Amino acid sequence: MTRQEREEHPEESFDGGYHLYAKEKHRERVAKNADRVQYAIEQFKKNNIEYRLLNAQTGHFHCWRKRDGKLYQFWAGTGKILGCENRGIHLLIIELLKGWND
Repeated sequence: MTRQEREEHPEESFDGGYHLYAKEKHRERVAKNADRVQYAIEQFKKNNIEYRLLNAQTGHFHCWRKRDGKLYQFWAGTGKILGCENRGIHLLIIELLKGWND
């Protein structure tokens, strides 16, 4: 079955049309990246955290913990913090400020 046939008759495709749903959801997620990048920048500035935006499309940041300058990598589009199970800018901020002015 060709791509055109799958799109014209999704119910007959291998996944019952789920691929079209997944593609639309991906577009919706990616469309929010610019807002998420801007929010992350605001949070870094608000907390006086050193950061560098490496890729505006994916929201990839390098940021450094205040206590010892340890590098953390963060993706605003997904909330991924490299090396951590948890996600999100607020958890990252907590980690970056840990041990600072205790």
